[in-house]
Amino acid sequence: TGPFKFKAWDISNKTLTIERNDDYWGDKAKLKTLIFKTISDENARKQALRSGDIQGYDLVGPADVEPLAAEGFNVLTRPAFNVLYLAINQKGNPKLADVRVRQAIAHALNRPALVDSKLPPGAKVATQFIPDTVEGWSDSVPTYEYDVDKAKKLLAEAGASDLTLRFHYPTEVTRPYMPSPKDLFELLSADLQAVGIKVEAIPLKWSPDYLNATTSGSDHDLHFLGWTGDYGDAYNFIGTFFDRQKDEWGYNNKELFDLFAKADTTPDMAARAEIYKELNIKIMEFLPGVPISH
Repeated sequence: TGPFKFKAWDISNKTLTIERNDDYWGDKAKLKTLIFKTISDENARKQALRSGDIQGYDLVGPADVEPLAAEGFNVLTRPAFNVLYLAINQKGNPKLADVRVRQAIAHALNRPALVDSKLPPGAKVATQFIPDTVEGWSDSVPTYEYDVDKAKKLLAEAGASDLTLRFHYPTEVTRPYMPSPKDLFELLSADLQAVGIKVEAIPLKWSPDYLNATTSGSDHDLHFLGWTGDYGDAYNFIGTFFDRQKDEWGYNNKELFDLFAKADTTPDMAARAEIYKELNIKIMEFLPGVPISH
């Protein structure tokens, strides 16, 4: 029924081939054949484009956008539909259950510098856990600007000036929201150490080690993960993270859970979006983690 039809799937060469469907009822495709090829390494994708082995690829590294454009390649951008976040596990370290400590962590992170230096053009600092392309985004959430002195003051008030945190980060992975995990970890951990927080680095292979370690149990204090939306609804972001008690965050907040249940049973779209705006405000007041970027 579509403009293309399946032709071949070669597992050994990691290719999927589709061809034009000349019986298609609508406007016929302009290309006779399309071949999708899996190339896991970022630099190998780039070199394949330059050599002409492929005509395009997805997930361009941030540092490659301007050089490729200067070489005459057409580098397309699209509106943000994802989020990178720093998760804080309140169960792993009792001091993280104090909101002042979580606020201190938020103020310690120089997120604008991270976005400018490590993410592609068009990326921006996140104020909440959904991008502004999704209904339910709120312009009234509490924000946590980069402020080293405020972070140190909050840690002192909470009796946590000698804090040591286990910070997990993934290896052997690339994501649109997380192009270079080690680089992101080094920036974030340096920010934390600048306000007096000692960081124990725990690198783990993405699958299954990192995902298992950070979404279950209580051995992790901090880690970063992200999410690319499946569909354009606020629940697909914040509901995925916060609608019930989960080991990734290690907290129990009945007020949030009840509000999610209310949104989930509200059929009117406009009314539902207003509930999600309220949820985004309450989430950023409670601060279970720090949204980093889109």
